[in-house]
Amino acid sequence: MRLNKFISETGACSRREADAWIAAGRVTINGKPAALGTQVGAGDVVALDGRILVAKGRDVYIALNKPRGITCTTERNVAGNIVDFIAHPERIFPIGRQTRIPRA
Repeated sequence: MRLNKFISETGACSRREADAWIAAGRVTINGKPAALGTQVGAGDVVALDGRILVAKGRDVYIALNKPRGITCTTERNVAGNIVDFIAHPERIFPIGRQTRIPRA
């Protein structure tokens, strides 16, 4: 992956800002100054002003046809909440509440 894309995906800045930081000599790869257009591999250590940038993990999407009785909330004190029902090891964010459409 290109270095500017890696930096932007860490949330540090946009790709254009990353290019400016690379050109200014603020970015290093494995302790050596980086150049524009450099490719970054899985084992490379990228740092900005000496601070290591950590790659974000891959997003996980869970599609669920929620059964009746399960509440689409992250509130753990609500009985039958979606978080306890799914029991995913990482924090989840439910989206897409759907309202019931009455039949004609």
